[in-house]
Amino acid sequence: MTDFFAEAARFSPVYLDENAPLRRQPYSPELPRPQKFYDQFEDRALFFDVFRSVGGRHVYLVGPIAMNLEPAIRDLAVTGLVSGHKPRVQLHFGLQVVLARVRLPPEDTHLRIHIAGQSHEVEIRPNASELFAGERVLVAINKDNALQWIADWARFYVKEHGATAVIVYDNGSTAYSHAQLRETIAGVAGVRRVMVVPWSFRYGMTDPHHSPQLPGHWVRFAQPPLFTQVFRKYAARSRSLLSVDIDELVVSPHRRSVFKAAERAPFGILRFTRIWVENVREDQSSMPRHADFVVRKKGRQAKDPGKKWAINPRRSWLALWRAQPWTHQVRGWFNLSGSTADFYAYHLNGITTNWGRDRTATPVFDPKVHVKDRLLIDVFADVFGTPRKR
Repeated sequence: MTDFFAEAARFSPVYLDENAPLRRQPYSPELPRPQKFYDQFEDRALFFDVFRSVGGRHVYLVGPIAMNLEPAIRDLAVTGLVSGHKPRVQLHFGLQVVLARVRLPPEDTHLRIHIAGQSHEVEIRPNASELFAGERVLVAINKDNALQWIADWARFYVKEHGATAVIVYDNGSTAYSHAQLRETIAGVAGVRRVMVVPWSFRYGMTDPHHSPQLPGHWVRFAQPPLFTQVFRKYAARSRSLLSVDIDELVVSPHRRSVFKAAERAPFGILRFTRIWVENVREDQSSMPRHADFVVRKKGRQAKDPGKKWAINPRRSWLALWRAQPWTHQVRGWFNLSGSTADFYAYHLNGITTNWGRDRTATPVFDPKVHVKDRLLIDVFADVFGTPRKR
């Protein structure tokens, strides 16, 4: 029997010729970097996926930040196969994303890309939005997070917010297989649809040298394009889409569903503040779980500068082809990214593989600095059955 979700998870990457001199380079390439930086630097991937739009009239090509490849990409040409049609290429250089759009007849199942003297033939993947039509979709990128964490994360969003579908982009996990990951999520009561996308592209890392083009000197490859891909290839017909990491739990002081709120929002967008939850728990002898962590700093000291978002993909302005969901915002023709105080994304310091930085420090609870978050305690009691008195 055909596994429609495994088939839909396939994608069509395009790489520059291995033996040709054209490569993506870091800013100020003459400056030395450690080998770890180059191990995570994506120098050959031109596009991560090529797929049909939800209506089928257009084909999208989604790739990572162009950097020095921008002039070559601006001269990109496309030929439809089998039609031979040579469409006008529309280009958008977004926030760490390259998005190209061409109009090709429906009989074209492949296309040929011409760039800098190179020619690449690639399959046009079908749009898979019908698989998630009407669903409330939860999406995250993952690498080696404990399966128990992933199950708890999915269970939280099903019970507290009414999530019905989960899409996880797996960025090269070695602790378990994709089948095990999918089985873990599918085993959560209330999850109707699960897809694991084997997204093993290089992630990128902090550049040790100054990069004025990117605040924070951070060059990422694997993560930013996936938001555009999931939005246009999988979630275009969903009721709502929420982007959060495995260590992030969205909570409403009024116990509202973030999915329902996004569906009803005036512009179909919710953006909310993150709050750091300290790596403080009573029992240090067992594997940490989400519900173990309820301690945060008082007041504004707990605030994490990053934002998170949920959207209703069916709103008309999001159909504009340049609209771009990103890690902490949604970009489009106009700025609709104001924050709401009706939801907070609690960012749990203790749920981590320490992939980006060491988060193993366990501060001592100080009543002058810290507080046990009453809302978290009550929500965890309802979702996970933990004690209400701590």
